[in-house]
Amino acid sequence: MTTVVLALVGAQLAPQPTPAASLLSRPFSVAQTVRLAITPTLDGRLDDEEWDRLSADGGAESGFQWEPEVVYWSARAKDGEDVVLSLDEAADGWLVGSDNLEFRVSFRDGAPSLSVRRLDGTQPNGPVWLEAAVPASSVTLSGAKGDDGWVLEGAFRPAVPLAPAAGRRLGLRVDAVPMGSDLGPAFMPRPLAFVSLQTDMGQALPTGFRWRPETLVRDVPVEDEFKVRYAFERAGAVEFEQLEYRVEGSGRDAMAAGTQPFPTWNSKGRAAFDYASRIRPDTRPGYRVLRTSLRQPDGSLTVLRSSFQVAELVDFKIDLPRELPPSPEARIVKGHVVVRSNGMKRVNGRFSISVPEEWTVSRGSDVPLTIYHSRGSARIPVEIIVPKDTVGTFPVKVEARIGDRIIAKTVYVPVGRA
Repeated sequence: MTTVVLALVGAQLAPQPTPAASLLSRPFSVAQTVRLAITPTLDGRLDDEEWDRLSADGGAESGFQWEPEVVYWSARAKDGEDVVLSLDEAADGWLVGSDNLEFRVSFRDGAPSLSVRRLDGTQPNGPVWLEAAVPASSVTLSGAKGDDGWVLEGAFRPAVPLAPAAGRRLGLRVDAVPMGSDLGPAFMPRPLAFVSLQTDMGQALPTGFRWRPETLVRDVPVEDEFKVRYAFERAGAVEFEQLEYRVEGSGRDAMAAGTQPFPTWNSKGRAAFDYASRIRPDTRPGYRVLRTSLRQPDGSLTVLRSSFQVAELVDFKIDLPRELPPSPEARIVKGHVVVRSNGMKRVNGRFSISVPEEWTVSRGSDVPLTIYHSRGSARIPVEIIVPKDTVGTFPVKVEARIGDRIIAKTVYVPVGRA
């Protein structure tokens, strides 16, 4: 396994005699359009149930998933191939708008090397490739050499206006192309798959069967117990014999698993299943999937999957302007940060906010943080002074210090692109 070395290299790739544009003009279908929130470990290995399969249409076995404000992708490529992620953040078409990003990753000298460019379809003379205002810190890559190729795992944290969230859609494709090849002019279309970002998904549901999670707290710190009740309803003669439950992937050994008879239907055609589990204290924070399999008398399976987060003690909702227009004068930007407790006890600590070097925090730089109630929240006003003529995408970091813990989150704010 190779430790990642992230380098932003020139976005324009030298044309080669044999362009790869035709590879990206092929249709791209996916194994499942619903994509669950799952946090992988970016270590250059594709572990069992770490990734939800995306497709093999692009010439590489690929995976794709998300969590709030982050997208993840993976691929197995051959030696001499680059991996290309084409991402339509607004899900409005590859040649539409200026929200289309191309991430191209090569494996050189034992490490992944990245180039990023943005396709702008708003120009009157037609689409053009532009330099992408993507901070290096918003992209994380890990790569490793295999027997006959290499493995890529990547993460991208988009700017505030287009940050991933449950219920949003994205357009994308993942391709393997010859290293250094020309991917064609900006006006070339790319067929995309449009996926839905969700936290629950059912597979092979019998006709007349419905389900929903009730009393599901999706964000649970390791100090607390994770609980969920699944409510089942049937119309007609839907029958199940057995119910099996476990957490997928890296959470398999960290939480309860088991098998039991399917609960009895009541006279109204309803039944319920309650799952509760402590979380092993050394479990890494991140999104996991609780998998519940319902076995029918003929042996076929209905699979119910729900995302939840092994959470930090607190998390943040950062409310700043979604995009700042250009300005010839310095200005004060006002907003607030909601610090939400995921635990059952009172929280005491300090809150701070950090901005780029030439910016200034005029309110909220180091203030007391107190959350009195179980799973309560505190609203902290913040003010930031942005220098004149600022253009680009910039990181804003918030931090809570609670005892010996430091919990932080970074978002990216675009300025001056209007």
